[in-house]
Amino acid sequence: MMAPGPKTGPALFLGLKLTIDQLHASIMDESLELVGVECVDFDMELPEYQYVLSWHMFCSSMSHCL
Repeated sequence: MMAPGPKTGPALFLGLKLTIDQLHASIMDESLELVGVECVDFDMELPEYQYVLSWHMFCSSMSHCL
C-alpha cells in the first residue's frame, strides 16, 4: 500500500448535521464559500429505517430529559 501524496488545492471544510430524520453535509472552501451540499432524508431514501417513535414519547419514558 502506497502512502498518499502531498495535498494539492485549497483547503475544504466539511460540516455535518445529523437529526432524527436527516443527515445534512455542507462543504465550504477557505473563504467560506459553499462548494457543495448533500442531504439524505431517511424516511424518503431509506424507508426500511423509518422513525417510529416521536421525541415526546421517548422523553415521557425518560426521567432525565430536559
